[in-house]
Amino acid sequence: MRTLKLLAASATLASAGALANGLPAVDSVALPGDRIVLASVIQAPELEALLGSVQIVDIRGDKDAFEAGHIPGAVQIGYGAFRGPKTNPGALPELNALTQALGAAGLRADAPLVVAHFGENSTDFGAAARVYWTFKSLGFENLSILNGGTKGYLAAGFEAAKGAVSPVASNLELTFNDQWYASTETVKARIDSGQGRLLDSRTPAFYAGEAWHGAAKKPGILPGADNFAFTAFFDEASLKSQAEVNKIVAANGLDQAQTVSYCNTGHWAATNWFVLSEVAQIPEVTLYAESMVEWSNAELPMDNVPGAAKFALLKVKKWADGLIN
Repeated sequence: MRTLKLLAASATLASAGALANGLPAVDSVALPGDRIVLASVIQAPELEALLGSVQIVDIRGDKDAFEAGHIPGAVQIGYGAFRGPKTNPGALPELNALTQALGAAGLRADAPLVVAHFGENSTDFGAAARVYWTFKSLGFENLSILNGGTKGYLAAGFEAAKGAVSPVASNLELTFNDQWYASTETVKARIDSGQGRLLDSRTPAFYAGEAWHGAAKKPGILPGADNFAFTAFFDEASLKSQAEVNKIVAANGLDQAQTVSYCNTGHWAATNWFVLSEVAQIPEVTLYAESMVEWSNAELPMDNVPGAAKFALLKVKKWADGLIN
């Protein structure tokens, strides 16, 4: 994990507290020109020490919830702005529309930026990871995710800001760098060549072909894919410490270069991409953003697909569970 260079003297105490709790550590070192270099993960006390010096993007989509209480200095850009349509939620958003949204929020690509999700659970972290991946692919280099999200920040006792925010718009010109992106064509080529690893980031029922996303045509996995559920990296809503992450990665053989992380819509998979690429620093890890929704609807080859009779029973069960829930 990259080192976070802090300017505020109070951050030294915050770092000591983080170490005592087994959380990813930071160093308090001022850089020339007072430049802040963010770690891939930041804890609430460290962010509190940096208020006013970093950009904070609150990705909750609920405007009323944002105005009722948010991290001071945060601007709101809902997660939906970073996603595709309902028929293919993992698809990349239209670049011009996203650029306009980021510019309207006053963001700068050359300034440090912290992504703040709500912090409800480990699935919620996937939204922050997908947004982080998008920002990185657009040329934002100094990025971090707030561990525990806004909920954790406020639960730590830090004061919330309230009311609407009216940022001064910025003029952004962004291009998409596909270095961390695996397209459907790229995945097909990987399968044909046998190069790299395909890592299914979903929970076991999806990998077994017993569950599937509502926008997918059928259950199943990418041919030859391994499974490692993203949930293993979390203690409830918070990402585990650097040491724990490293142990999990080593124990499960996840330190393989050229890994493609996928799920249903590139949400859970973004978490595994983030942990492997940004925290564990595994080289050449990519995200198949469109994932199984696009793959299955394109009727491409799949493993672990249930037979017709079993699939019919699974559809009835899914319908019944929907009624019950």
